[in-house]
Amino acid sequence: MELNNIAEFQSSPEIREKLLLFGTLKKFSEEEIVLNENAFIKAIPIVLSGTIRVMRTDEDGRELLLYYIKPGESCIMSFLGGIHSDTSKVKAIAEEPTELLF
Repeated sequence: MELNNIAEFQSSPEIREKLLLFGTLKKFSEEEIVLNENAFIKAIPIVLSGTIRVMRTDEDGRELLLYYIKPGESCIMSFLGGIHSDTSKVKAIAEEPTELLF
């Protein structure tokens, strides 16, 4: 797991150590669904490599692109859902082979 390659984690060895100790690494293939709408949020992801596309479905059933999550970033919608013990309001899909730390 390459947290050392992400600038946001280089200044804090203690945080890196705890993330590696308590986190879970998962790999996703291109176009693999990371999170579905209405799924219960169990963990908040940090992208280690690759890119995640975050989308939402509108009332007419159309998918709307909200944003991309890149290495060193996480998903604000996951934070909000986790804090409020809520289900996901978005769908997250791997744009390319992607590694996430949960």
